[in-house]
Amino acid sequence: MDIVGIRGSLSVIVLAFYMLRLVTSEDVVRSTNVTSVLESLLSDYDNTLRPSFGGPPLPIGIEMELDSIHSISEVKMEYSMSMYLRQHWKDERLSYSEKLGNISVDGRLADRIWVPDTYFANDKHSFVHKVTVKNRLLKFHHDGSIMYGIRMTTVAACMMDLHYYPMDEQNCTLEIESYGYSTDDIVFKWQYGKDSVEGMTHIEIPQFTIVGYDLNGRNSSVGSGFSSRLSLSIRLRRHIGFFILQTYLPSILLVILSWVSFWINHEATAARVALGITTVLTMTTISTNVRATLPRISYIKSIDIYVVTCFAFVFFALFEYAVVNFNHWKEKRKQLQREEEGRKQRHDSIRQKDTPRRQVHPNNNESHDSDAESGEDTWSKVDHYGGSFRSRQSGQYHPVPTESPSRRPSGQKNGKLRHAWLVNARRKKTKNIVKRKKKHRSQLDKIRRVDRIDALSRIIFPTSFILFNVGYWSSYLKIFYDSSELDALVQY
Repeated sequence: MDIVGIRGSLSVIVLAFYMLRLVTSEDVVRSTNVTSVLESLLSDYDNTLRPSFGGPPLPIGIEMELDSIHSISEVKMEYSMSMYLRQHWKDERLSYSEKLGNISVDGRLADRIWVPDTYFANDKHSFVHKVTVKNRLLKFHHDGSIMYGIRMTTVAACMMDLHYYPMDEQNCTLEIESYGYSTDDIVFKWQYGKDSVEGMTHIEIPQFTIVGYDLNGRNSSVGSGFSSRLSLSIRLRRHIGFFILQTYLPSILLVILSWVSFWINHEATAARVALGITTVLTMTTISTNVRATLPRISYIKSIDIYVVTCFAFVFFALFEYAVVNFNHWKEKRKQLQREEEGRKQRHDSIRQKDTPRRQVHPNNNESHDSDAESGEDTWSKVDHYGGSFRSRQSGQYHPVPTESPSRRPSGQKNGKLRHAWLVNARRKKTKNIVKRKKKHRSQLDKIRRVDRIDALSRIIFPTSFILFNVGYWSSYLKIFYDSSELDALVQY
C-alpha cells in the first residue's frame, strides 16, 4: 500500500509540473507572439498620418471619469478639474489575429502610434500626472480599435455672471476639440451618449453644489474651416450660508448698533460721534473685504447693493447727530442773543432813569450832592427849605406844599412813599417771574425740538431698514428659486 501511494503522489507531481511547463510555454509563446506582432505592425507604421487617410472622417469617442472639481476662482474666472480622459478610435493598420485577444501595453508606446491632437479650447493650464510614472494607458483590440487614457488636471476658464452674487448660479464648461484637424478629417462624439461622464455624483465642492450637467456636440468655426467640438456644461449653485455669516449678518448688526446713538443724550458728543465713526469704519472694512474676493467688474452685484445700503444707513445715522447738534447750538445761539438783547435793554432803561438824578436842582445844589453821598432815608427826602421832596426811585424833585410840622407829620409822608415803592417792587418781581417762566419754556421747547429729531429717527431708520430687507430678499430669492426650477430639466 505504501508503494502504491508513493507512485500515485509521484504521478500527481509529474502531471502538475507538466501542466505548469505547458502554461509557461504558452505564456512565453503568447508574449513572443505579441512582441513579434507589435514589432511587425509598427515596422512600417507612419504615425504622422491619421487612420483612413484620404477617406471619410475618423470618428473619435470621448469619455470621462471626473475625480474632483476644485479651486473655483471668481477673481480669475477659472476652475480646476482632475479627471481620467479616455479616447476611442479605430486604426485598421494595427489590427491583428483574434487569438491574441485584447492587448494592454505601456503608455510609452503611444509615442510610436498616431493619437488624436485633442485639446481643451478654454484651457489655461493642463498637465498629465507623472507619479510614479506618466499616467497613460493604451489598449489594443484585434480589429484595430484603440483606447488611449490619461490622468490629467486642467485649469479651464469659466466666464461668470456675477449680477446676483452671492445668490447666483454659474455654468462652467469644458470644450474639447481637435487642434489641427477639421471636420473633414476628425469627428468627435461622446462614446456612450449621456453616460459618457462618470463620477459627477461623488464630487463635493466647498462653496457650490452641482445641480446638473449637460453634454453637447457641435461644429465650431476656425480659420481653416469647421472643427468638431464637444462641450461638457456643469451647472453650479453657490452656497449662501458663508456669506450670511461673513457679510450679511455683521452688516445687519452694525446698522442696528448705529441706532443706539438715537437713545444717547444729544449733549454726549464724544459717545455719539465715536459710535458713529466706529460703525462707518467697520462697514468700510466689510466692503473692502467683499471687493477683494471679486474681480474688478463694472456692473453692480447683489452683495454690493446690500453693503452700500448698510453703509448709507450707518452714515446717515452719524449725519443725523450732526443735524441734532447743529439745531441744538443754533437754538443756544439764539437764546444767548435774546439774553444779550435783554441785558442791553435793561442797561439802557437804567441809564435813562439815572439821567435825571444827575441833573442839579437850581434851588438845592448842595443838598442833592450831599444826598448822593449820605446814608439818609432811602425812601424819601424832604427839603424843608425848598418846599419839595425827592424820591430815590425817580430821582426827581416834586413840590410839596409848605406846611408846618404839626399839620403834615413826616411819618405819614414816608408811609405813603414806602407803599408806592412796595407796589412797584411787586410788579417788577411778577414781571421777572413771568420772564423766567418764558425762558424756561423756551429752553424746554428747544430740548423738545432736538429730542423730536431723535424720536423720529428711532422710527424712520428701523422701518426703512426692515422694508429694504423685505424687498431685497424677496426679489433675489425669487430669482434664485426660479432659476432652480429650470435646473430640474437637467439632472443626473
